[in-house]
Amino acid sequence: MVAGLAALNDRFGRALRAWAKRRQGIDPPDIELQSRRIYILPTRSGLIFGAIVFVMLLGAMNYNNNLGFALSFLLAAVGIVSIHHCHDNLAQLRIATLGAEPVFAGDTWKFRFVLHHERARARWQLRLSWDGNKRETCADIDPSMQRIFELPLDAPRRGLHAVPRLRVASCYPLGLLEAWSWLNLDLNGLAYPRPAGDSAATLVADQAASGLSAAGDDDYWGTRQWRPGDSPRRMAWKALARTGQKLVHEYRGGSGAPVWIDWDSGPDDAAETRIARLARQVLQAHAAGTDYGLRIPGVVLNPDQGPEQRHRCLRALALLNPAPDATS
Repeated sequence: MVAGLAALNDRFGRALRAWAKRRQGIDPPDIELQSRRIYILPTRSGLIFGAIVFVMLLGAMNYNNNLGFALSFLLAAVGIVSIHHCHDNLAQLRIATLGAEPVFAGDTWKFRFVLHHERARARWQLRLSWDGNKRETCADIDPSMQRIFELPLDAPRRGLHAVPRLRVASCYPLGLLEAWSWLNLDLNGLAYPRPAGDSAATLVADQAASGLSAAGDDDYWGTRQWRPGDSPRRMAWKALARTGQKLVHEYRGGSGAPVWIDWDSGPDDAAETRIARLARQVLQAHAAGTDYGLRIPGVVLNPDQGPEQRHRCLRALALLNPAPDATS
């Protein structure tokens, strides 16, 4: 019976969410909460408060006690006024979506939202949460100010994931009522594939195949950030005096040909194992500062280097859906 009630409650919840989404549609990335989309109901404390006031009113009527009438009506007025303040705490609140940086599968996105407040009164006890997620971000906003909220969300696996609907709520001022609104945002989070361990993903394009040898003293390669253990003789002292950044001159031998990270290189593992290995190779090539390209089924990325190349390669691996014949 309990399982049947839970299933019925789940179906009712899905139907209610579908109705709210049809009523509101997909929300833009910058939206202002209007009164028609703000819902308000008593909390558990509010129901208990209402029951106490009702019992007090019955007692005052039974004993014809004027002081009891006055106290009951006063408490009822406080409850009615709190309805207005609770609803008004969310009304005309502007919310802008900033999105989140990509993370690796299993890590946590940090979606950022800007809350704009242009009124002369502060907004208190604002709470943001994802539908079905108990973790909340809470804060207050001073008058005529804006504040950035960070809301965490777990990245379950690699790929592009649509986020759940966003819940904006408040129990201000007394906690007797809760006002809330739902935002159906066209917002996605990108999860890079979790890279394999270092020992499982050495670059298969070795020095003989790629033409890139280990760090040496033949050709000037450029500068990189200083790391503990670097020789003081390779320190870029002029750059340090000019910018204050600790940079090191780097030299490499060989022809400097780009590294190709190839789907068909290495052992014929399962698709997810290959993707994890290639992700590790992308990180290794990026850390080495080499030009590298990516060849996977349906995608060829020309050699390049830098953060943008790293993002392009990891994104391609995250969105890869290999055919059955490419997984073995």
